Amino acid sequence: MASSTKTVMIPIAHGTEPLEAVAMITVLRRGGADVTVASVEDKVGVDACHNIKMVADTLLSDITDSIFDLIVLPVSLLL
Repeated sequence: MASSTKTVMIPIAHGTEPLEAVAMITVLRRGGADVTVASVEDKVGVDACHNIKMVADTLLSDITDSIFDLIVLPVSLLL
């Protein structure tokens, strides 16, 4: 029987808006989703905007063969 837990990947990179990323991660995990935060950089540590450091679960390059139910992109509009 297949697992009913939904898998979600959230990519982060240098300059990511931390509030948008963390809010989505938190809401999805509280909702029972298996969330993987993946760095698109060459290391798991990411320099988000506002001088905030974030640490991903893994590198995107390490999970290219993985299948996710949903990919959520944290974005912000800079005006």
